Amino acid sequence: MFHKKLTILLVLLTAITSFSQTKGTRPNVIVILADDLGYGDVGFNRTADFPKDRGVIPTPELDKLANQGIICKNAHVAHPFCGPSRVALLTGMMPHRIGAQYNLPNNIKSPLGVATDQTYFAKVLQDANYNTAAFGKWHLGFAEGKYQPLDRGFDYFFGFLGGGKNYFEREYEDAFYRRQDSKNPVINEYQDPLQRNRTYVDRNEFDKDDYLTDVLTNDAINYIQKNKSKENPFMMYLAYNAPHTPLQAPADEIAKFKENNPNFEKLIRNSPYILNSRAVEKQKNPEKKAALIEKFVQARITYATMVTNLDTNVGKLVAELKKDKEVYNNTIIVFLSDNGGYTYSKGAVNYPLYALKGSVFEGGHKVPMFVHWPNKIKKTSIYPYQISALDLYPTLSQLAGAKIPSKKVLDGSYFMDAIIANKEIRPNDALLILRPQNGFHNASVIAYPWKVVKTGGNGKWKLFDIEKDPGEQHDKSETGANATKTIESLASKGYNLVKEFKDVKPAWFDHERGEGHPHRKLWFTTQQLPQYDKTFKTN
Repeated sequence: MFHKKLTILLVLLTAITSFSQTKGTRPNVIVILADDLGYGDVGFNRTADFPKDRGVIPTPELDKLANQGIICKNAHVAHPFCGPSRVALLTGMMPHRIGAQYNLPNNIKSPLGVATDQTYFAKVLQDANYNTAAFGKWHLGFAEGKYQPLDRGFDYFFGFLGGGKNYFEREYEDAFYRRQDSKNPVINEYQDPLQRNRTYVDRNEFDKDDYLTDVLTNDAINYIQKNKSKENPFMMYLAYNAPHTPLQAPADEIAKFKENNPNFEKLIRNSPYILNSRAVEKQKNPEKKAALIEKFVQARITYATMVTNLDTNVGKLVAELKKDKEVYNNTIIVFLSDNGGYTYSKGAVNYPLYALKGSVFEGGHKVPMFVHWPNKIKKTSIYPYQISALDLYPTLSQLAGAKIPSKKVLDGSYFMDAIIANKEIRPNDALLILRPQNGFHNASVIAYPWKVVKTGGNGKWKLFDIEKDPGEQHDKSETGANATKTIESLASKGYNLVKEFKDVKPAWFDHERGEGHPHRKLWFTTQQLPQYDKTFKTN
């Protein structure tokens, strides 16, 4: 009996040891966030049945990293829009908890931003003696001393504070300075200059034709060169705005993409995906229909070139890391998108998923993701279980051996040991996706393999087996075995999450029109929003 108990104890200790090896190891960290990247637009994420007529975009550099790491095939963000998704990633919380249900206004003079009592994971790592840097898109507030990167845990910042930017300097900087002292100064976040730390860069630092994705990467490479030999590790948050609109790419790169992919344009021009799309079929005027088809074709080509450029730049960044093998091996690279791709007019393809950016269906929030870490990921694999961008905060903090504030609310889970061991992170928990829309909350609740979706106010819950049906084409709510019980269970899980913040109203809206944002009176006057109770009823 003694030997049997000892054997069991040794087995348990071995299992625990093999499942807990990464906390406190203090690696370098690079989080690369793409913007509106289509689920099917990176090679490592494409399924074997991907329709070639939708346009296959080669991504060899990303594929190389992904195929040497762990590909997360069931990765989700917390919100299907840019700003709230980033709030969730950096705070580790559902954005609805803190009034971040909407994007911030497009206004460089806006005094609004994520409440200063919310600690970003960058601050936690900074306090643990990490060298921290943010590059690219911020979208979390403009006010200096409160909401900028240097106020929220980053030692260095290079990029833009708004939600987007033109890709060529000629498209923004001249107009900004020309109108600076006029009665109509530029306030549009797409048109102000790039910023380093707290000030705009010198007008002569970059050429008018320099491409933004290249510029961001070059600065990030310079940061690595300066910090890789320091005693303390570094953490980089590299948030590209590519391939988000405006769809802009260097003309020579577009030409090169066509040359390297000679069948791409012909295939998409004759693709049923475009020709039979709802927008094209609705257009009855032959000339306007032809123009719309051409718009979609050119959007796809430019978008594909932008993705190719992004892939090349990630390769350049990795090449810099590889100059020091020890640094490369001890650097975690996490790659993901902030939400689903925007299809047709904005160029993305989310195949095999249904819908697009902004939706609570899979195409709005299920994203490409991989984790690369040579020192610890010795066996490459595909991780099939649910993982969320919310999980980055607790994971990066615990890897750093950092102290998370005692009262900090986190909606995510530590994932590194689990994905290495190919174990489920949240076997009994669900993921919740919400989007306020037209006096109602569209919602989905996911506990693999099942997902329930409700949209449109008076709609009923739809039930999908997303393991067998990732495109959400077959609603099982009426025909599935135990459908009613499954729906009630998932809706209950969703409501249990929602009830903690059901009375939190928006701290801002993305725009105001006429009497205000179309949703403003619903939140603050008629009390129609939030209608979480209505959303989570099961009938």
